Amino acid sequence: MGRKQLAGIIAAAGLGVIVVGYGAAFAFAGAKIPADTTVAGIPIGGLSKSDAKAKLEAGLQDRTDAPIALKAGETKFQVQPADAGLSVDIDATVAAAGAGRSLAPGRIWHALTGGDAVTPVVKKDDAKLKAAVDQLAKQVNRPATEGTITFEGTKPVQHDPADGLQLDTAKAAGAVVAAYPSDGNPKDLPVGVSKPQAGTEAITAALKDYAEPAMSGPIRLTVGSKSVDLEPAEIAPGLVLTAKDGKVTPALRSKVLEPLFEKRFSALETLPKDATVQIVNGVPKVIPAVDGMVVDRAKVGPAILSVLPKPSGERRAAVGLTHSQAKFTTAQAAALGITQKIGEFQTQFPHAPYRNINIGTAAAKINGTLLKPNEIFSLNKIVGERTKENGFTEGNIISGGKFVLDLGGGVSQSATTTFNAAFFAGLKILEHKAHSVYISRYPVGREATVAWPAVDLKILNDSGHGVLVQTIFKASTPGTSGSIRVIMWGTKTWDITAGQSEKSNPREPQVVYSQAADCRPQAPSAGFDITVYRYFARNGVRVKTESFTTKYNAADDIRCGPKPGSTPSVPVTTSSTRPPS
Repeated sequence: MGRKQLAGIIAAAGLGVIVVGYGAAFAFAGAKIPADTTVAGIPIGGLSKSDAKAKLEAGLQDRTDAPIALKAGETKFQVQPADAGLSVDIDATVAAAGAGRSLAPGRIWHALTGGDAVTPVVKKDDAKLKAAVDQLAKQVNRPATEGTITFEGTKPVQHDPADGLQLDTAKAAGAVVAAYPSDGNPKDLPVGVSKPQAGTEAITAALKDYAEPAMSGPIRLTVGSKSVDLEPAEIAPGLVLTAKDGKVTPALRSKVLEPLFEKRFSALETLPKDATVQIVNGVPKVIPAVDGMVVDRAKVGPAILSVLPKPSGERRAAVGLTHSQAKFTTAQAAALGITQKIGEFQTQFPHAPYRNINIGTAAAKINGTLLKPNEIFSLNKIVGERTKENGFTEGNIISGGKFVLDLGGGVSQSATTTFNAAFFAGLKILEHKAHSVYISRYPVGREATVAWPAVDLKILNDSGHGVLVQTIFKASTPGTSGSIRVIMWGTKTWDITAGQSEKSNPREPQVVYSQAADCRPQAPSAGFDITVYRYFARNGVRVKTESFTTKYNAADDIRCGPKPGSTPSVPVTTSSTRPPS
């Protein structure tokens, strides 16, 4: 064999080795991801396309739905991926990682030895992304805040200036996309920074020159020969020092201090009195408004601020009075048109000291109530909670179909009488509830009970004019009944008459024997339904009719003691003490 022949054989053998090796490398690398490839920290090198997709879907599952963590300065923010229209395109991400077969030697070598950190490919909805960035801007953007000094008690507290932030919305969308999917660590948002005009030094100087002297002692305000002293602790809640235009300026928050001024200036002022309507000599009369003279609020602030930094002995200022008009004028009161009776009603009650107290107290609180057009009469609001402090005592109320003692018993007589006066005045009844059992001294079906705070009597003044409510109360004595009369004054717009149906659905009371220690005998009364009609007429012609139905329960015949023929038992007490176990 010649040399050339041998060289050919050797060359062919070497080429065969190369081809076999190349084939083996191609077979091993195949369509796998380059060896060192990661996506968002998840290693997928050496995996097939399908395996890489499965691993990414599992590894990114929690992060793709997690809020995108962002920050601007030291403040952190979050954006929900769904709100921004963002999701990870797994297929495109795997493709970007280098998955797929290739005969190119460089591709095979890269698959066997290479690989990079690959950024997930993000799909986005541009409209949603813009909306999310706009919403983010509302959270991020803030003006620079100048330093301030406020007070805790009488101690000045310094608040340093803070930079302002403005989100760069043109770049923010890219920043949000780049931060997705989030690894939980906030990424910086592109923001512009604005600086406050006054530095910390100006606030520190104001603390020493103004804030601390301001709390050094009381100040005195004078009106002529009268004066009032204001203590630092009273002024401090309304005093604030704010940096502006490079300087620190003191100011008083008038809304905060107004309750103090109203209380402390009472000795210096003559307050205005609104016009009203009252019953004088049995008829309505307009009581004219009276204007007042009050401390000029526009000047009191500057006066206080001018003396606060001064030393003791110089902490006083004169303040002037200004004319103050009544809010409700004489002309407005006259325009209410309260000139005649538009409805009235009277009920009587048997003697009981608690009735005199409770019905009389409620009547006194209701008397003089003035309703402007479209205002609502609320008995609970006018009379208030039935407590001893509010003038009430214990009396009979109906609870669970039985008469029991409770504070304010009897007030419902005031409610019933007021209800009927409003009924015949033609006013709109917004809310009322009849007693659960019929009480014979009230008009059948046409009465009202009240209970604090849930059960109320509410009446709308829909007359188009003012309404004045007058009550006339007569206390009972052991030999005579008491009475309450309610008169509605205004401008008469309706002639009202009442009608009623026959009683229906009768319900018979039961005989109940009770051996309870607190048993109270109760006379029986039947239950029934009845419909009440209110007829509205004008100039003798009926215009409309309203109706409502009242359903009364039967009141049981309660007899204290054992049932005849039964064995007496030990009386049941109402004590909450539990027996020994």
